[in-house]
Amino acid sequence: MTRELTQRMNGERVASAPVVIGSGILDSIADRVRSIGAGKNPSSILLVVDDAIATTWGARVARSWHNPDGSSVRVTECLVHASESNKSASTWTTIMDQAIRAGLDRRGVIVAVGGGITTDLAGFCAATYLRGVQWIAVPTTLLGMVDAALGGKTGINLSIGQNRLGKNLAGTIWPPSAVIADTQTLTSLSARTFRGGLAECLKHSMIADPSIAALLANAQTYFADPDPLNQWRLIDLVARCAQVKLDIVAEDPREADRRMLLNLGHTFAHALESEFAAELLHGEAVALGLVAASFASVADGGMTLAQAQSVRSQVAGLGFAVALPRAVTVDSLEFAAGFDKKREESSLTLILPVGSGGARIVRRADPELLRVGLRAIGAVESAGH
Repeated sequence: MTRELTQRMNGERVASAPVVIGSGILDSIADRVRSIGAGKNPSSILLVVDDAIATTWGARVARSWHNPDGSSVRVTECLVHASESNKSASTWTTIMDQAIRAGLDRRGVIVAVGGGITTDLAGFCAATYLRGVQWIAVPTTLLGMVDAALGGKTGINLSIGQNRLGKNLAGTIWPPSAVIADTQTLTSLSARTFRGGLAECLKHSMIADPSIAALLANAQTYFADPDPLNQWRLIDLVARCAQVKLDIVAEDPREADRRMLLNLGHTFAHALESEFAAELLHGEAVALGLVAASFASVADGGMTLAQAQSVRSQVAGLGFAVALPRAVTVDSLEFAAGFDKKREESSLTLILPVGSGGARIVRRADPELLRVGLRAIGAVESAGH
């Protein structure tokens, strides 16, 4: 029970980084990787694993490289604690040191097992170790499967002062050789963590594929169910969302233009994550960002008020909060948004939804649009405004 996706560029299939989505496929992951020609005959493997799943999904991935005849490629495991504060230069150094001790050479492969934080870290290490080695993403969260592990963006967070982190301010685009997603790993997630991935699914629905929205309504009722029918529904949801991202990335792999659409809601979300690092998951910040972007779009003429209110209702219907967890000023969040990677000189680039469907890139956006969106989710004006 699997789906295999490929990218298309200028009408041609691009199979260099296949995406395999299935249920119960982790035990055969090594064979699947070999069959699609990714990381073929590696000299050694550095397994970068979220420490929360090291003895479960991580162990199964490690065992898959041991052959029945007793032969096996050397696998070295490196555990990471998956948190935004740990997605840092310090952790990058730890993984690089582990790669050196493991004797990883140019034919070595880094395999990332975990959510988006883990795949971002491991991918960045693969891009920078020996000026680039192959890596394979094995996302174990919904957010990782539909977004973070796809497209090749890798990176770490940097401090921007005031005890805040700037999201992915150090990074590069270094696509994995393959992405292997097993929906059975979703059965071990908490309801909150699973729901976080639905925000990215809704984003993809708003950008390019409205049919995804219909799949979201019941997703939370069957994600923890290993029943084959429900697993197939999850595979369908993941595949549709992944295809949206793969198609956009194929058109604009270096994010010169259209790929920016995938950042819908994210300028707001990254500012929120900087302020509410201990309170919001990435998906929860994205959900709030989608609401903020919708009301900013009203102010810019791209949506009607009723359409923005409909987005807010959709977000709330998925179980997300539609207001900030506590009072914070617009100025404080505007400061954090100023470190967004899409800024040009001193101006922000905002991605705003369009009422008729899709999204648009607003370059050198009026700062008031950011403030309108932030006020729509509960940010308050500071004294003197």
